[in-house]
Amino acid sequence: MAADRLITSVEARDMLRRVYRSDGEINLEEVLRRGTSDPIKPVTENGRMRPNTSIVVGAVVALLLIAAFVYFSFGARG
Repeated sequence: MAADRLITSVEARDMLRRVYRSDGEINLEEVLRRGTSDPIKPVTENGRMRPNTSIVVGAVVALLLIAAFVYFSFGARG
């Protein structure tokens, strides 16, 4: 692959498949779990995953925004 051009999406997918196939330690599920877990204490005392606080707060804010949109769009007509 030449360094003076951009790669296509097909080439990127092929390279990712080669990387994930060659290394048995890399697991996409484990990478996603590690990315969404709490960076300070990723596991609770019971061994369960503790979610990242910023992801939880973002999800709550998004839920509140959706609820306000639905309420003011459909619920406040009475």
